Amino acid sequence: MKSIARIIAVGTTIVIVSGCGREERGPLLAGGREVKWWVTALRDPKPQARRQAVLKLGNVGDADPSVAEALAGALLDTDTRVRKYAVFAVLKLKQPSEAIVTQLDTMSRSDLDAEVRNVAKQAHTRLTGPK
Repeated sequence: MKSIARIIAVGTTIVIVSGCGREERGPLLAGGREVKWWVTALRDPKPQARRQAVLKLGNVGDADPSVAEALAGALLDTDTRVRKYAVFAVLKLKQPSEAIVTQLDTMSRSDLDAEVRNVAKQAHTRLTGPK
């Protein structure tokens, strides 16, 4: 009798413990904050906040569908470093949109900053191959 009770107790414990790891996952985080927080931070008036948001979102990559669209917008930012960091961030996307590829091409030819033009050209070439 004691061995049957022990088998039942062990079996019950295994079932309970195996279900413990099946919690619903919470929102996707980057840098300790939700991705949507970083997407909103891209509209912050302070360039430093937008730069940090681009860096964090670049680390998220394709894990959240809103990231690619947010990074595409960051390619048009008024701050030179935000645009440059956004170029590096979109390179982390597995499948950047055609709009992103087109924007990189445009940036490689007409961005006001020579360094941004250069990194955009390199990124565009990496995504599309040499011409």
